[in-house]
Amino acid sequence: MRNLFSRRVRKFLHFGERPVTHTGHSGNPTPPTPLTPLTPPAHPAHLLRYQYKGERETIMPNQRRVFWTSLISAVGGLFVAFVLLGSIPLAIPFMAIGAVLPFFYQKRKQEKEAAKLSTVWPELLDHMISGLRSGLSLAETITALGRRGPEISRSIFLECEKVMRQGSDLTVVFELIKLRFNDPIADQVCEVLDFSRGTGSRDTAVTLRTLGDFIRSDIAVRGEIRAKLGWVKNSAVVAAVAPWILLVILSTQPTTVAAFSTGTGTGILVLGIGMSGVAYFWMSKVGRVKEVPRIFTPKVTS
Repeated sequence: MRNLFSRRVRKFLHFGERPVTHTGHSGNPTPPTPLTPLTPPAHPAHLLRYQYKGERETIMPNQRRVFWTSLISAVGGLFVAFVLLGSIPLAIPFMAIGAVLPFFYQKRKQEKEAAKLSTVWPELLDHMISGLRSGLSLAETITALGRRGPEISRSIFLECEKVMRQGSDLTVVFELIKLRFNDPIADQVCEVLDFSRGTGSRDTAVTLRTLGDFIRSDIAVRGEIRAKLGWVKNSAVVAAVAPWILLVILSTQPTTVAAFSTGTGTGILVLGIGMSGVAYFWMSKVGRVKEVPRIFTPKVTS
């Protein structure tokens, strides 16, 4: 009875069965119970390759969706402009505008999401500090962020909790956080946590507090710079769109439609499209905030 209870306890704890020899009622020994193979934890490189593959599989459908949206928008812009203006050459610029709008919208959406993720780190560090000071381990503090952290980052830390339950260590979790946040601030925080965990530092909370102060000041300064350079981007948008709004107004006159329906008029429209695009991209480059280079990038291989 004692051996049977021990085997069931070991099976419940996933320790595997040890070969135990029993003596049956007839006095003959029964063959030993075979060892139960343990499920090995996921290797860090294999796990990160799997996560990276899932990330690429998520990105590819988004790119296809943006492409088809751009195609539909271009056809819709051409049709609406032709109905209103009654000229194919005058409708071509609006077809081009409709084709690029979904790409600009998708890019702006990704930039806003990345900016929101980068601004939650001070709050995340406050949660980590309170968890470490309350006696929780670093792994428990990270998994708790999936329930008590900011709403926008909870899915990332819930994924980290799932990875740790699969048997991976914190090194894999840190690499996964770098991959999901895709931000130099996340790289710095993960490297600090990994170094503190490896050296067994007792001042991890103090280090995180100092790092949080630096991150807050950096976010504030970069926010002011983005607000000032935002005027440059808005001016570029207005300067690129204004000539085409004027063209729509002038197209209400038959002489304007007749002038731009010729070969020379079509060439002027194509040249205007090219110059507007070059001017917009140049002003956007001038008004772009220089990103901090990522030194501690995640070690992921495709």
